[in-house]
This record gives sequence, C-alpha cells and structure tokens, in this order.
Amino acid sequence: METGIGAPPARSRAAAANGEGSARGAPSAIAGQVCRGVLGAGMPVMPPVVETLAHGHSLLVWCAHLLLGGSVSLLLAALVRTRVGPMPLAGSVGALLGTWAERAVDAVFAVAFTAGQAAIAWFTATCLLAAADGAPPRPGAGGLPLALGILVVAVAVALSPLRFPAAVLRARPWGAGIVAVGCVLWGSPGIPAAGAHSALAPPGLSPHGAQWLALAALFFAGVGWEVVTGVVPATAPGARGTALGVCLGIAGVAAVHLGLAAVQRFAGAAPAAPGPSPAPLRWTLAVATAVVLTSYCVTNVRTAARIASRLYPGGRRTTTQGPARALVAAVGVACCAFAWAGAGDGAVPLLLLGPAAAAVVGYALGAAAAVRRGGPVLRCAGVAILLVLGGVSVLTVRSLFGA
Repeated sequence: METGIGAPPARSRAAAANGEGSARGAPSAIAGQVCRGVLGAGMPVMPPVVETLAHGHSLLVWCAHLLLGGSVSLLLAALVRTRVGPMPLAGSVGALLGTWAERAVDAVFAVAFTAGQAAIAWFTATCLLAAADGAPPRPGAGGLPLALGILVVAVAVALSPLRFPAAVLRARPWGAGIVAVGCVLWGSPGIPAAGAHSALAPPGLSPHGAQWLALAALFFAGVGWEVVTGVVPATAPGARGTALGVCLGIAGVAAVHLGLAAVQRFAGAAPAAPGPSPAPLRWTLAVATAVVLTSYCVTNVRTAARIASRLYPGGRRTTTQGPARALVAAVGVACCAFAWAGAGDGAVPLLLLGPAAAAVVGYALGAAAAVRRGGPVLRCAGVAILLVLGGVSVLTVRSLFGA
C-alpha cells in the first residue's frame, strides 16, 4: 500500500510504457493463478455437502455460485488493474477505501479461517467414520474425537519447522482433485437420504432453506476469486488481456467444479448399488482424503496466524518472518473450540459459513470500492454485486432461523 490511491505502481507504469499490456503470457498467468487460488480443499468437501443440502437442485446452486464468484473476480480485476499495486484483497481495499477496510478484511478472514479448519476436520472425520461403517455416520458427537485429533496433528505440524516443498504445494490441488473424483464415484463419505440429518445437513431446514445454505456455504470453495488483486497488477495486461485471463480462469474452475458436481449428482441418482464399496477402497479413499485435507489445515492455520499478526501495529508490514509460535498455537486452540462447538447435526455446512461470511465481507468491500473509485460501468457492477451478496446473506440467515 505504498503507492497512492488511484495511482498505478511503477511496475505497472513501466509495463504500460513498454507495451507489456499486450504480452501474450499475461492472460495465461492470470488464468492459472485464478485456478490455483480457487481450486483446493473445496474440491473434495463441497460436492457431497451441496448434494446433501440441495439434492436435485445442486447443479443450479453450483452454477449460481460460479456466476457470482466469476463476476466478483472480473470486478476486482478491472478495479485494481491500474489503481493499486499487486497485493492481497485486504491491501487493495485498504488502498482504495482506507486502513479500516484493510483491518476489517484481515479480521474477518483471521477468524473465519479457524472455523474453516474445524469444518474440514469434521468432514475428514465423517469420511473416516463412513469408511469404517460403510454408510453415512449418524449425527452427534461421535466424530468429535476424530475431528479434534486431526486438528491437533495439523497444529503440531504448523508449529514445527517443517515446510512443504514448493513442488508438493503445486501438486496438492491435483491430489485434492483425484481424491474428489474418487469420493464422488465411490460414495465417500456417503450422501444421507433426503431429510436425514448428519454432519452434512442440519435439522429443521426446509428444502428451500437448505438450498440457500448450500449457496452460502459454497463461498468456502470460492475463497480465491480475489487472487486477481495480486496477479493482475503484477502482469500489467491491458483491459482485454485482463478480461480474457479472468474468463479463462473462470472457465477452468467451472469445468472442474461442475464436472465433480455432475458426477456427484448423477451417481447419487443412479440405481442403488448392491452394497457399499469394498472396505479396502473405502479406507484408501478416506485415508487419502485425510492426508490431503490435513495438509490444507496445516497451511491454513499458518495463514490464519499470519493474517492475525497484521492486526496489531508491530505485525502489519512483517513479510520477512512468519507469525509467532504463540499466535499459531492460539489459532489452533480457536480451531478446536469451533470444532467442539460444531459437535452435532450439520457441523460441516454451519462451520463453512465462517469462511463464507469472510468472503462475502471482503467481496462486498471490493464492490464498495468499485462504487466509490470506479467509472460508471464499475459502479453499476459494484452496486449489482452488493445487492446480490446482501440478498444471499439475508435469505440464508432467514432460512437458518426458520423465518
């Protein structure tokens, strides 16, 4: 945020002067970053959650999320292209709206990441229980020891000097995708019958309300649309190159998520198999899911601690060293507290509302920045996105409280 509001950084000015805005590699770099930013732990987690909540309307819910998330990504890319330097969403909205906006985004994401890891741990525990029983586990606190154990392992690794090699981090989304394909094909962790309660479905929701909850929870899989605030100013493409790159990224994300959702949907609609999958296959999928998702918990705990460290003056501009071990441990305790609070029906989608709420706040502030700092087109787009985000939030809250 060293550059002035509304003034492009030196890197962007030099790129424009040298004609780098038309560089052929910029759209592919943007598209690749969007895909890497969005595709992650949501690939194995969200298809069964959305199918459990939305059932016959799951593909419609996915399409609505992709349309909204892609629109947010395009808006943010157009907003930051010449106005701010390459930085995370918090820094971008801070540069455009003020320091309070940066602190607000950091605060909500720091808290939301802890709830998100609790949701991942509960989902992993559900997979392991389903592998043992060959059927979706009954709701209740039976998965709590497993969920807490997964979080304890993740926090212990996060506190250790161990760092995943860059090659492992690059390969991890592919591993998550392979695990997701296996889960949707062979029924792990299993989709409960319509109206049944489980860790994937809270009680008391109408079918209509469950669909709104599914759409809101999908923002967990949509955390990452905002990566354009870093890659677009860094690559300094022109307006067409920016739009092309983001659209290619949206298409890649849509192909993966809709492909997984379609397989999940039609596999669940197929005639029932004569029995559960063989135990070795169930356990292979469950263990692979646990390994991949626990690795995401490790890096996300560190990320949450790093975000939290920016909330106090001494840590706001620290980039050369990671967060203090005490802060990582505090984040781990918060994750376990959320997991404990989620012991019951619908733990996974309800805990996913934490990162979903953070994404909505961050994207709403980005849309507000477009309304305040953008031209006529960006202002209209910002107003439209604010109205949609507000509507989804209100309808989700109404469905949860039975209004």
